[in-house]
Formats: sequence, C-alpha cells, structure tokens
Amino acid sequence: MPGDGTDLRRLEDRIGYRFRRRELLDVARTHASAEPVHNERLEFLGDAVLNLVAAEVLFMRHPHEREGRLTEWKALLVARLTLEQAGHRLGLESFLRIGGSLEQRGSLPRSLAGNAFEALLGAVYLDAGEAGLATCKDLVERLLEPELASLEQDFLRRSAKKDLQNRVQAEFGTLPVYTVVEVYEHPEASAFCVRAAIGQRTFAAAWGSSKKSAERRAAWECLLVLNCEGTRGPEEAGAG
Repeated sequence: MPGDGTDLRRLEDRIGYRFRRRELLDVARTHASAEPVHNERLEFLGDAVLNLVAAEVLFMRHPHEREGRLTEWKALLVARLTLEQAGHRLGLESFLRIGGSLEQRGSLPRSLAGNAFEALLGAVYLDAGEAGLATCKDLVERLLEPELASLEQDFLRRSAKKDLQNRVQAEFGTLPVYTVVEVYEHPEASAFCVRAAIGQRTFAAAWGSSKKSAERRAAWECLLVLNCEGTRGPEEAGAG
C-alpha cells in the first residue's frame, strides 16, 4: 500500500527536496520485504550517482590534493558505514516501508538506512531530469557535510593500526599488541573493549562494535599519546 502524502512530505522536508514524481520517493523508501516494486534498482543507480558526485565534490574542494589521497577520501565518503551514519542521522528508518520478518524486529539493521540513502539519491537523480547530477551534488554536499568536514581526521583514524605499526616498528623495533579486556554481548549486538600495548607500556582502552574496529580505536588512542609527548621508548612511563 503506498505511503500517505503526509509521510512523503515529511520525508521531503527531511532531505530538503520536493519531488515532481512522488512515486519515485515512495519506491525509494520501500524495502524488498514489503512490495514487489522496491528500492533495490534505485539503490543501484544512487550508488553510481554518489560515486560520481562525491568525486566532483572532493575534486573541487581540494584543488591541490593528489589523485591517490582523493581516491582514499572518496572511498571513505561513499563507504557503507558513512551512508549508514548519514541515513541514521536523517532518521530514514522511521520512513521505511518494510514487511516480513523485519516487521517483527525491535530495531532495524542500520544498513537499511544506508541503502535507503542511496535509493533516495537515485530517485532524486531521475526526478530532477537534466539537473539531476547538479541537484544530487548539492544534496550530497548538504547531507554529508559532517562527513566532508571531518574527512581528513576520519581517514587518519581509519588508518590508525597501519600508522601505529609503521611508527612502532621504525622507532622501537617491535610491534603493538592488542588485548581484549572486556566483551559486551547482547542478542542483537556485541561490543569489544581493546587495549594497545607497546612493550610493557599500555594505553587507554577503546570500545568498538567488532574486534577490528576496537583495535583501530585503541591504536588511535595510542597514537594520540605518542604524538603529544614525542618519541618515548615503550619501556618508559609504565602503564598508560
């Protein structure tokens, strides 16, 4: 059953775009579990549009950056986690049309919000006609502004394990060691607390939704300390 006009108008307000063909908007928010006509094709289109406009945005915003760094930043900007965060920030879960077993769940997978974000972008591209790419570019710059503003810092965080390993090998001739110090288990989620150590010296522990993400955050905590104090041997200062 198509969504009512009030819901669609609220969703338009949320993303800041008025559709000429509202049926596109309704399909963009319809999960495959709800209707035979759903948002997967629009998601496919939106993914391609996002990659193109994200490349243009980064190209224009960073005129002196080299191709390699722009490629790395674009990969981070269009990553599933980034889109999930943006979709969740927009509250897209509350507008989704779902069916089947998803209706029985207490909470929806965050991936659905990211998928819907791409589907909405595909719908806007089709609805805007000749102005499709320009409109989507404006939309991406506005809706992903928090991610664009923190892109360089986020990239450094994502590469923290690699950066820490390279630094520790070069300065101390050893490797960082990661230890899980606590685990939180829940039927629908889990989390891990990990601490990094260099030799006998340990650093602040960090939580993550997976061991990998927790290790990355623990590495970042370690790098923050090392950067603040300059080069210190791993045997110095005892426990962090």
